[in-house]
Amino acid sequence: MKIPSEIPQQKDTLEGNSWGNSHSQGDQDSASLKDELNKSIELGRKKRQQLVLENPEFQIKQEIEDEKQNIKVETLIRRDVASAIHIKDLLKLKISSKDIKNPIHSLFRWILLIFYKADPELYNWPEFKEQILEKNHGQDLVNRLGYQNVVHITYLDGEKTKFLLNLKQKILEENGQPEAAKNALIKIFDIVEIVYKTHEHAKGINHLVGELLKQEDNINNYKEEIKKVNHQIQEAKSSLKSLESKSQNDENLSQNDEIVQE
Repeated sequence: MKIPSEIPQQKDTLEGNSWGNSHSQGDQDSASLKDELNKSIELGRKKRQQLVLENPEFQIKQEIEDEKQNIKVETLIRRDVASAIHIKDLLKLKISSKDIKNPIHSLFRWILLIFYKADPELYNWPEFKEQILEKNHGQDLVNRLGYQNVVHITYLDGEKTKFLLNLKQKILEENGQPEAAKNALIKIFDIVEIVYKTHEHAKGINHLVGELLKQEDNINNYKEEIKKVNHQIQEAKSSLKSLESKSQNDENLSQNDEIVQE
């Protein structure tokens, strides 16, 4: 019996359709796996970000940076205030070294302590007036008020600064004339307040550094968790890359088969 020539062609077609269906199913499985891997990577990134934010190290270091920024801002303000002080106006004050009850002497002692690193007990008004206020029109004092590093004053110096701020109103009331001298004193007290704020920010930094040390074990635990998540993300990325490479190879084979069939 003569076999129709169409039958082998139908067989080839059926085999091609069978391979095509199998290839299509493989594409679907591959796409589904890719989707799962991408979701896994995204979830890993979110978990890692959450761990970073919850890590005490991140929070504490952020607070330290905030305190440092506060110090920088206070320093810039202090320079602007100092440049606006007219030291010569302080010479208009009617001050006597015999008037030991005048609280303004506490301010001048404080200036010696903080900005000249001198023993305030050695203060006397005539020398302070001559060597600091009158010499070179007080420019050296202006420079120190604006640029002297006051970040690392001692705890005791900080307490003395706080005490001086409590005397501010009394000093201004007893030395309020002339107006120009009072304005100069107000600006100097602005600097006193900035020095105290800077001291408080520096104390805050020291406290936070201590907290970092206390939280060391807890911080290390977070770091280990972050390492694990990073490892999982990298594994998912590697699997995704391998899958994409396999898909590309399958695609190339499919195109080659189509060319052969043609």
